[in-house]
Amino acid sequence: MNRTSFRQAGLMQLQMVYAICLAVALAPLVIAGHAVVTQAGLLGSGYSPSLSDYALAQFLNGRFQMAPSEFEALWMSRTVFTQQVTTLGSPLGIMVAAVLATGFSIYAARLLRNALKVRSVIRGGFLWRSLRGIDIVLTDRVDVPFSTRGMGRRYIVLPSGLLSQADDLRIAIAHELQHMRQGDLGWEIAVEVLRPVFFWNPGFAYLKREIEELRELACDQQVLTRRRIGLQDYCDCLLRVCDNAMGRNRPAQIIVPTVPLVRPEGGRRAARFLKRRVLSMLTQAQAAPSRLVTGLMILPFVAAISFGSLASQSNSADWSQDRLMLSTIVNLERLDQRTLATRY
Repeated sequence: MNRTSFRQAGLMQLQMVYAICLAVALAPLVIAGHAVVTQAGLLGSGYSPSLSDYALAQFLNGRFQMAPSEFEALWMSRTVFTQQVTTLGSPLGIMVAAVLATGFSIYAARLLRNALKVRSVIRGGFLWRSLRGIDIVLTDRVDVPFSTRGMGRRYIVLPSGLLSQADDLRIAIAHELQHMRQGDLGWEIAVEVLRPVFFWNPGFAYLKREIEELRELACDQQVLTRRRIGLQDYCDCLLRVCDNAMGRNRPAQIIVPTVPLVRPEGGRRAARFLKRRVLSMLTQAQAAPSRLVTGLMILPFVAAISFGSLASQSNSADWSQDRLMLSTIVNLERLDQRTLATRY
């Protein structure tokens, strides 16, 4: 996407990522729907997009040069591993289950602690404004403006020092309101809730980082598109807030699950992203793609994920003709090995 003409279309890229996440979340429903349609006989007898079944068919057709017992062990490896973990049937299964349980407990406890901290900051702050279900809260406990939401209300939390900086106050509120328009608060909470489940998955960590960066790029572009805030004023505000936050020796500047104005973590990656935000605003020239174009861009990814979820299913519990044939070949191989061992 960064090599196409849409590389500056931050909102479109963000919507594509959200659509991909939603497609992955709905994959179990796609699999269940496929099973219902297959049982009803609407897809034809024996049809299956499973890659494991396709690999089995290719092996039986002589496309793989491998001993039958070795292929069966490889073909059943995922099913066997899953059973070992879920039933604690082996030392490896016990170890993997222990690591997953420990990691889940640590990240879940961290999420609960952070949620309570956000609640404490909001309750301990001063309610400055309230409009259309949004509470704007002032507090001395944070240095970076952020937004979050509860069960029935949404919140914009601002450092008290912004009251003396009218331009920065206006920019911070406009920025956080745009996050609300984009639906970023709900997605941030959903991603943080899923983090204890997928803490072990580097793909999830990469996806989380991409969402955090794309939503900021999209928000910057959309706020400036409204032409109520000048480009220089907006960039200066980002730099001042970041510099102010990094200048304080206060731990945990950013509390999750929240959507802040900037993320003043140290390191080269944070510095590169801040530079990327500024350059993106400076080079923003093209108009945002229409909803139709965005939908057409999203559709192939959703279709690929849906098909991939079907193709990556584990081996069916039903014994098809190919599975019976594989079992017969493996048994014949073992019988032949025993016969040779007895003979010699």
